[in-house]
Amino acid sequence: MNRAAPFIFDDSQWPLLGVRLTGEPSRQEFEAYLDRSTQYLQRGERHLCIFDLRALWLLSSEQRQRHVEWLEANAALMRQSLLGLAYVITSPTVVLTMSVIFHFRPPPVPYTIVPHLDAASAWAARHLDEAGLRAPAERVRRQQRVGAFAGPVSACASASLSGPC
Repeated sequence: MNRAAPFIFDDSQWPLLGVRLTGEPSRQEFEAYLDRSTQYLQRGERHLCIFDLRALWLLSSEQRQRHVEWLEANAALMRQSLLGLAYVITSPTVVLTMSVIFHFRPPPVPYTIVPHLDAASAWAARHLDEAGLRAPAERVRRQQRVGAFAGPVSACASASLSGPC
């Protein structure tokens, strides 16, 4: 039985990057997710990321530790190109997990945790505006009004980067 990819990257509204994580990723899937995240940072282009974690189950303790390590290893790249992070989380358990991760290693950029995509989109648009990216900010606001989330929801929505998605 094939199961859906546990993560989807969508850069169709670049410099807004949408990332959707679902289910319970395996060790290999989580590493692929981190690798793909690193590829976006290595572009060196200013961008903002909305993480849709509403369908994410728990990360293992090993994955939480690996995420902390990844944040430490990529802090400089994040500061160079990432304008901010918005997390959409409805599960109290996932909120707690993110709080634990951020206790040990907070992101080196502004971030917010909200329960709704519209709040994340509004936050993202405001930060894009503040960075002087007015056209992308307005595009995010228009998408928000029609209820769209950062492009298509199919796996591998963007062909910009190679590798698993």
